[in-house]
Amino acid sequence: MLLPPPLVELQKLADLKPNFAASAAPVEQVSRSLRRRLEPALVKQIASEYEAGATTPSLCETYGLSKTGILRLLRDEGVELRRRPLTSDQVELAKKMYEHGHPIAAIATRLDTSYNNVRQRLIKEGVQLRPRGSSYD
Repeated sequence: MLLPPPLVELQKLADLKPNFAASAAPVEQVSRSLRRRLEPALVKQIASEYEAGATTPSLCETYGLSKTGILRLLRDEGVELRRRPLTSDQVELAKKMYEHGHPIAAIATRLDTSYNNVRQRLIKEGVQLRPRGSSYD
């Protein structure tokens, strides 16, 4: 029985036998671990800069790493992480900026803190948050 060309190709694939001998050799996987991608000296440098007062957002920007990655590296290095609550002046500025239509991300950048830090503080202050992606005019 002759099959149309697409079905012939499918039949060829179905008839293939797996080659377990070829796949039995251990396959070395490339690690995507941040620690393995970075030189130990660079990890130490990041930790030193953080301990000297650098913020996680500034480290993220400098080294092109995610905040999660930076925090994981710092924890792995045994660095004590600091929590920087917003000052009352910063909270007032954040509220004013938000009320004038600025997005939380822009406010966080201006205050050199995290998006979540600003968002949580605005909620605590009773500010009605806009739906994501909208602003006031």
